[in-house]
Amino acid sequence: RICFIVFLIFIFQQLISSYIIKTYRIQADTMQPSFSSGDMLISAPFYSAQKDIKRGTLVVVEPIKKPHRSFLRKTAQRIVAFFTFQLITPLGADYPAQAKPFIRRVIGIPGDTLYMEDFVLHIKTKDGGHFLTEFEVAASDYNVKIDNLPENWDKTLPFSGAYPEITLKEGEYFVLCDNRIASNDSRLWGPLRAETQIKARVLMQYWPFSRILFF
Repeated sequence: RICFIVFLIFIFQQLISSYIIKTYRIQADTMQPSFSSGDMLISAPFYSAQKDIKRGTLVVVEPIKKPHRSFLRKTAQRIVAFFTFQLITPLGADYPAQAKPFIRRVIGIPGDTLYMEDFVLHIKTKDGGHFLTEFEVAASDYNVKIDNLPENWDKTLPFSGAYPEITLKEGEYFVLCDNRIASNDSRLWGPLRAETQIKARVLMQYWPFSRILFF
């Protein structure tokens, strides 16, 4: 009877995480100072891009590479994650970093004209007459982490702190790390399509309990 109850709870949890809410564990420091490695978030797979995604919104980005995994391997991974509250993923140790979902912050939305200078994005909104910094037009407050680059760093490289001026088309979103020299984002990928590349919207941080936040 106990095994049957645990099995039902597991199935119920899988249905909820697939169609209603999904947990995500931060595995790197790409979103510092907002999040650190080990922090855990809850996201919603169903959202309206027009209503729910604004400048400053945190989203889960579809993996760039998705290697094939067998059904048994994926099932075993889910069972281990279920009983360890997502803290242990032994079967995912050899999974490429680019094959895992990313947490990124939406900075530009459709219709924005933008460019980056000194790691800060400058945005002219669709109805705006001049450029403002990302912090002036964002719908939520956040900070970014900027470290000094090596001397004589080539400004043409993706993480040089510069990005040429572009205008986002309908359905395109520009996402960035809060830690601006830590990892890949739209400076390397280009704008993302909401319907195919943004898989969820972050709702809250629930771990550690001392820093529970709602977004």
